[in-house]
Amino acid sequence: MDVLSRTPPKADARIHYAAGQSQFGDLWMPSVKAGQWVPVVVFIHGGWWQAEYSLDYAGFVCSALKSNGIAVWSVEYRRVGQPGGGWPNTFLDVAAGADYLGALSQKYPLDLNRVVTMGHSAGGHLALWLAGRHHVAHDSPIYAPTQLHVSGVISLAGAVDLRLLCDLAQDRFGHDKSEVRSLMGGLPGVFPDRYRAGSPGDLLPLNVAQVLIQGTLDKQIPPDLPRRYAENARRQGDDVTVRMIPGAGHFDVVDPESAAFDVVRAAALGMVR
Repeated sequence: MDVLSRTPPKADARIHYAAGQSQFGDLWMPSVKAGQWVPVVVFIHGGWWQAEYSLDYAGFVCSALKSNGIAVWSVEYRRVGQPGGGWPNTFLDVAAGADYLGALSQKYPLDLNRVVTMGHSAGGHLALWLAGRHHVAHDSPIYAPTQLHVSGVISLAGAVDLRLLCDLAQDRFGHDKSEVRSLMGGLPGVFPDRYRAGSPGDLLPLNVAQVLIQGTLDKQIPPDLPRRYAENARRQGDDVTVRMIPGAGHFDVVDPESAAFDVVRAAALGMVR
């Protein structure tokens, strides 16, 4: 059974970063010694930004990272199909959730100098966006000042570039990517300013290390997407590694029982060091 079919483990705490029903996060804390500060992964779940998918399935990857000494703050957010979901509030929620680490660090021994964003599928897009949002124009509806320092990004089968995803989906399937359109309110030609603010490819260079991990059998994310994003990012000076895992599917990269997860674990441990 894949991670969607199994009962996920429970977090150590569920904490609201704002008052809304979907404005909360799950915190996973490893055991620590007195005076010890632990690195943090801010995890963003996938599901094509749609309301029917929640952060629950991410419990598997969060628990696995916790067992390796990494604290995980798994952020929920308003999604398409919920009141306020989609542009701009999906972005604003993810930003507010990530920034809430500052408040959490007052109670928990979180090392805010070692913060890595990680996301799966649509969450990969949002994890990269978090690292690049300092480039968002101040007059954009999704601009919000932040004190959070992101040390690196790990995208797991991520929708890493919204413009490229629309182009590749059209090339491959003969239609536009309706999920992207539902998030952004329309395609790039209709809302260019939204894509300039909300697509990681438009916010390059991120100026942090990025690791893009995807299986060769992924049926949801076009295989050219991480390669083309990485080429664009490297041209602008970013350090980007692409790991294509032979025989792995879309959910293997978030399943600790999969052999593919060894690559994810190694990337996370390497980045937080």
